Amino acid sequence: MRGEGFWVEVISTGDEILFGRIVDTNSAWIARRAAELGAPLRRVTSVGDDLGEISGVLLEALERRPDLIIFTGGLGPSKDDLTMVAIGLALGRKVIFDQQAVERIRRRYRERGIQVTTRVERMARIVDGSRALENVVGMATGIEIVEGDTTVMAFPGVPGEMKAMFDAYAAPLIEGGTALRFVANTVVARVVFKDFFPVYRGMQADYPDVYIKNAGTSPEGPEERARVKEITVDVVVKGENQDECEVTLENVLAEFDRRLGEVGGILILDSVGRRS
Repeated sequence: MRGEGFWVEVISTGDEILFGRIVDTNSAWIARRAAELGAPLRRVTSVGDDLGEISGVLLEALERRPDLIIFTGGLGPSKDDLTMVAIGLALGRKVIFDQQAVERIRRRYRERGIQVTTRVERMARIVDGSRALENVVGMATGIEIVEGDTTVMAFPGVPGEMKAMFDAYAAPLIEGGTALRFVANTVVARVVFKDFFPVYRGMQADYPDVYIKNAGTSPEGPEERARVKEITVDVVVKGENQDECEVTLENVLAEFDRRLGEVGGILILDSVGRRS
């Protein structure tokens, strides 16, 4: 554990991310879940389908000695699915086939009436010395391996598979490694725009230990600033006691609503509070 809390990093692989063909929703989802569990991400790295670059990014991450590194993507049957080989290269370990995973893939393909090829068996590869992580949703096998003080996990890039494996394997590790708990809510302030920021900045000043952040940009021109707007705000409370965090969140939101009311505004709950 490095400094305060449980240190988690994500390495997201795939040329399609760097080319802008897809949005990296996996990292965003992991960031949200990890924060809920008490471990906000310290770093997210995107890297293309290049063996040397993937292994290099892993080595750089290991130098920072995080508690957990999570790979997403690159575990499929294609030639450009290089994550497993890159991890082996970085750690100086061979890549082998996990026989249980091979049999599981063969069985699932037979059940679907599809011929099994050597190509699809690539999804059963693991790094020598790692623990194979079963993918109950799809085919590609994940891994868990410890290098020094750091646990490295690799999950498929298919969102449904990644989410299931994160909750099955990464979430318990994070929960066991941190006493911090996070409670959050996304709210909407409906108020004349120019009146919002004095209230907003006052809340930030009076509650320095609470994360209060809006993503809105200032409308151009005085006429727009004089109009009623709906401004989204994230409010996050962290602490070691779940119940106390929830009480603090309720109090902060109530005070935010009260102050907005003084300038003719109102606070609207935009989503159900997220709990760890």
